[in-house]
Amino acid sequence: MQFRELSPSELVEGFALLTTLRTELTSEVFDAFITSQYPKDYRPIGAYQRGELQVYAGVSIRENLELGRHLIVDDFVTYIGCENLSGEMVDYLCDYAKMHKCQSILVWGKQRGISIDDLSGFRPKRDGFIKTF
Repeated sequence: MQFRELSPSELVEGFALLTTLRTELTSEVFDAFITSQYPKDYRPIGAYQRGELQVYAGVSIRENLELGRHLIVDDFVTYIGCENLSGEMVDYLCDYAKMHKCQSILVWGKQRGISIDDLSGFRPKRDGFIKTF
């Protein structure tokens, strides 16, 4: 499995997977969002197996007084049948957060393909789950 931030040319396949979760999302809205938010406020990350995108995560790094520097998983979606790869993506996102000097990772909002078993070491927090390092 290969994990990486999606390049501009890979955003089309990221959008295709993301629309299986956010069915109302249009390419125009996605393109405008990426243009205004990437890479400062939103980073699209993919998990590839045999060169094919299987898992998409849209993340953002934030800071506040409660959590300090933290990574938020805003979007998480797998193709049907690839749910078994979610745990590896969560592990990668934890490493990604640490690499960017985050003190915690927060998974919240609308997700698909991730189970409670994939969130080992996380605890409930408001509308999601958090893991501190």
